[in-house]
Amino acid sequence: MVDKEAPVAQEKPEIEAEDAEAIAVSDAALRDFTIELNRLHISFGAPSYAAIAKASVRPKLTKAGINEALAGKRLPSIDSLMEFVRVVSSPLPPPADAPAPRCRPDLAEAWQARWQEVKFAQRRAVAPWRRLRNTVRETLDEAYREAQAVREAAHKEADRISLEAEAVRETAYKEADRILREAQAVRETAYKKADLLLADAQRTADIARKLKPRPAKNTDAAAESPAAAPAAPPIPFIPPELWAALLKGTPFWFSVPKPTTLFPEDGGTTPVAVLAPGQWYLAIGGNQSEFTAQTGDGRRGLVRDFAQIQVG
Repeated sequence: MVDKEAPVAQEKPEIEAEDAEAIAVSDAALRDFTIELNRLHISFGAPSYAAIAKASVRPKLTKAGINEALAGKRLPSIDSLMEFVRVVSSPLPPPADAPAPRCRPDLAEAWQARWQEVKFAQRRAVAPWRRLRNTVRETLDEAYREAQAVREAAHKEADRISLEAEAVRETAYKEADRILREAQAVRETAYKKADLLLADAQRTADIARKLKPRPAKNTDAAAESPAAAPAAPPIPFIPPELWAALLKGTPFWFSVPKPTTLFPEDGGTTPVAVLAPGQWYLAIGGNQSEFTAQTGDGRRGLVRDFAQIQVG
């Protein structure tokens, strides 16, 4: 992985001690020369650049060249230096009857010597400067190559992360599809189980509908037998939806098509309440002959009339 915090290594260009010394000597010589040239300019009243350029003859000086010489930006030519020294050290402007302009011999000799020293130091620094420039260029090229390598590595890392993200996304999609399929299977199983329960309830209702009470045989033996059991009460018809609700064993809501008596749970005959049509009542449980119901005000009793009861 590419370390985003790691900067590109940058090393200072290597330079030989002799080359560094030659360059330093050249710079120092030009700096000292510039200091003395400014001192000469000031010692003669510091005439303006425009006045010096106007008074110059051969070569003709310019304000830009004078500024570069006094700022130490470059070493002037020997002719330009001698003309500058002559103009600065001479009255400005010269008298009309003055002879051809000449620089003072003592100043000319001293400044020629200074100029030669700087020129010699600069010539000695030419080769070191060239080697230093080559070294700097090589260093920059190496830094560029390293930066290019880091950039390419970053691109590769970004591509790798993108591929991993794409793989994770595809895995997530597949997992979501699997969960959806499992949920669909559970739902279908639940539907099938519900259908089976309803079918069982319907079969049970059909069986109950077919059950009929058997008439008692009126024979002398049966009449004379004191131990003969009384006939079983008739089994009422139970609507299929009511029978399915009773089989589930959970409370359900129902309504009656006509006023229906609610009998006591203890087997008494005094009605507890009368269920009115058009209202819903809560059934708590029961069997094929009766079931327990509760009114809205909390009274509970048994319903024995199953005719046309509607299950909610």
